[in-house]
Amino acid sequence: MEYDYPPYRPPSEAGSALIRVVRGCTWNKCAFCGMYKDMKFEKRDKSEIFREIDRLREFFPYARTAFLGDSNPLVHNDIVEIINYLREKNPWIERVTAYARAKTIARMSEEKLLALKDAGLDRVHIGMESGDDEVLKLVKKGATAEDIIQAGKKAGKNFEVSFYYILGLGGKERSRSHALKSAEVINEAKPDFVRIRTLTVIPGTDIEKLNLRLLDPVGQLEELRMLVENIDAKTYFTCDHVSNHLFANNRPIFMGVHGKLPEDKDRMLEEIDSAIELVSAIDHVMNSNHLARMGRLML
Repeated sequence: MEYDYPPYRPPSEAGSALIRVVRGCTWNKCAFCGMYKDMKFEKRDKSEIFREIDRLREFFPYARTAFLGDSNPLVHNDIVEIINYLREKNPWIERVTAYARAKTIARMSEEKLLALKDAGLDRVHIGMESGDDEVLKLVKKGATAEDIIQAGKKAGKNFEVSFYYILGLGGKERSRSHALKSAEVINEAKPDFVRIRTLTVIPGTDIEKLNLRLLDPVGQLEELRMLVENIDAKTYFTCDHVSNHLFANNRPIFMGVHGKLPEDKDRMLEEIDSAIELVSAIDHVMNSNHLARMGRLML
């Protein structure tokens, strides 16, 4: 038997059993994204998924959690039954998570969300990307700030919620608005986690055509500072991705900030300020875009 692995999962799901419920992405138009572009969206047959669930322990002998792929598996007609079956056949699973599109959650009925919770879904990973409607429109996100707020609020009644923010997505032109309006959305939606990704331009993606003025390392840190400073919601904030790292002399000199907000805000701001001072004093600091162009970073 061949196992149909999801090709992508969040870094926080590195130790999870991977279950492919759908193939591809229901939207697949985001200008910054290179995932699933050569793949037609389809819902996998329930019987195929069940067969893999039956043998999950063989493929993931040490996993304690499970992640449902690909993008937006909650649209599968049998998703509640699939999660129920997963839990029934694998009682060792402590947490079940999935990617979810903001617009899908915003439109989903309270009854469906409750059914997913009762089946055993614990956490959803939502690509907020930005809280600035102009940025969302520019990158063809297919959702508005209000959609994201509603998704966060509705999902938050039933599951843990991870929001993803793309540092630099508005370019230099909209950096301030991108950060401040995103903080407003986070404050209203109150996700459990805010996870940072830095915009890394992937060759062949539509964002190349936008001619954004990409942030340099100092601008990247300044935008990160604005975001952290203006988040008042209680959340765990983390830069848990290599795209956030800054390098000089072939070694990392900044690996992001991590902590609980608002409790750790002062400490996190101090760390960012120290990084700005350090980066400003060093020549040839490289971020993810520099490394990607050199072929030293693959996302």
